[in-house]
Amino acid sequence: MILNKLVNNDNFSSATPSFNIESLKIFLNDVLKMGRISQGMFYRFKESYFEKNKVLSEDVINQEDRVDFLESKLEYDFMKLMLLNNFSGLYLKSSIVGLKLLNIFENIGDLCEENCKLNIELLKLPQKINILSFEDLFVLTQNSLTDSLKIFSEFINIERIVLTSEEKIKDIFNESEKICTINNELKSLNIAYKKYLLKSKENLKSINLHIEMLNKVEKISELSTNIIEVVLWALTDIKYKCRGNSLEYFYSQDDEI
Repeated sequence: MILNKLVNNDNFSSATPSFNIESLKIFLNDVLKMGRISQGMFYRFKESYFEKNKVLSEDVINQEDRVDFLESKLEYDFMKLMLLNNFSGLYLKSSIVGLKLLNIFENIGDLCEENCKLNIELLKLPQKINILSFEDLFVLTQNSLTDSLKIFSEFINIERIVLTSEEKIKDIFNESEKICTINNELKSLNIAYKKYLLKSKENLKSINLHIEMLNKVEKISELSTNIIEVVLWALTDIKYKCRGNSLEYFYSQDDEI
């Protein structure tokens, strides 16, 4: 597993770890579960939007309390990990990854909740446009979120000898760049959709609600790129950022401020 990378790594002490590795793995898998819940909220929002289903929107809104609860609980678990363990190197970075992703997953849940509230308002209005025209935007966001969570899952659970190989790290980097490409394509689509809405004969309030929801969907895709940026930092000691269709070098600990 990635957390076993401590052995034979020049960045870490060769001494026996004086901390509980299993508790860190449990923490990271709990963070992943929170990510899956946020992902499920997006799926249900998507369904409620295209099916014009108020009940589904209300279900997503009610789910937000669970995400907030998990964030609070896992923040507490993180503090316990830091108090009870003397983490360093990859172990420390792995725990920081978990903390950063808690915030990202909570933001995704918030965006889904907000969009469902907007959807309920939208359902009160007459609608002339065919919202299926926007489906590609939702599919791309769904794909980017799914792929980024898969990379995080591999970071936690794949065998160390496979994950730390040059070939596998290159594979993860390439898969991450595909998420950047999806996000870039999605941005272009959203611009086109907003132009389409503004030229439509839909009433102004409905247009504004659609645009606000589409912008939040785009933001969820951007948060998916943040997931892979954090994981790549832990794996490579380098901070990358999605720029267009590529991951560009941003910062490493060797850079001077």
